[in-house]
Amino acid sequence: MRSPIITAAAAITLAAGAANAQLFDFETLSHGEILVGQFEPVLAISAVNFNRPFNIAAAFDTTEIGTSDPDLEGPPWAAGNLALSPTEVSLGMAIFIAENNIGADDGFLDDPDDEGLRPSGQLIFEFNRTIDRFGFDVVDREGNIEGSSLDFYRDDVLVASVAFGEFTTIASLFYDASLEFGDNTANRISPITAADLVADGAAGAADGFNKVVINVGGSGAFDNIFIPSPGALALGAMGVLTLLRRQRG
Repeated sequence: MRSPIITAAAAITLAAGAANAQLFDFETLSHGEILVGQFEPVLAISAVNFNRPFNIAAAFDTTEIGTSDPDLEGPPWAAGNLALSPTEVSLGMAIFIAENNIGADDGFLDDPDDEGLRPSGQLIFEFNRTIDRFGFDVVDREGNIEGSSLDFYRDDVLVASVAFGEFTTIASLFYDASLEFGDNTANRISPITAADLVADGAAGAADGFNKVVINVGGSGAFDNIFIPSPGALALGAMGVLTLLRRQRG
């Protein structure tokens, strides 16, 4: 079990104060904006919608009210580790797989709403360098989390997978007691590291990864993609190699 994030204050510290970290918080986007390379070359984001003839990743302003998806609006949040502090965390912009393409011709959806059919599809994060950790926030990941998982790739070769169910399974290495999924919840997932993946039996992840696919089982939005800053991988790799040597010894 990894150390859970107990309070929203601790969650803010993770994003704002951690050394050797790079954060994509999507605050430069606007409500309804379609992702078409805004964070390249460092990060390319794309979507696959399993239920529509279009594949759109778009932004949603969680501070808006009266939208077509009130479950993404907050604070206040109904539950989750970003709702545990007296001062709940305001996430601002998040991204999702779009359910409609109304107004898409101008690059902005007129009625942004996340795909609610199950499974929804995939959000794909491709990095221009190898990384050794990946954390994120998730909004409105409903109580039924079947079909939701993370796939980690190195040069398009799958090296590890983590199901969302492992975050709430006590026996799992990835268990976090502070997480609570459901409608209108907001949670911060502690960064999953290459060392975590190796300890979980994915030895192929020892050299890190450069693509992460979030398999989205149902409705939900994602924010605050947390990765190591350039040059920080070498320090993490030393820890992974040490872990491998111990396992082989």
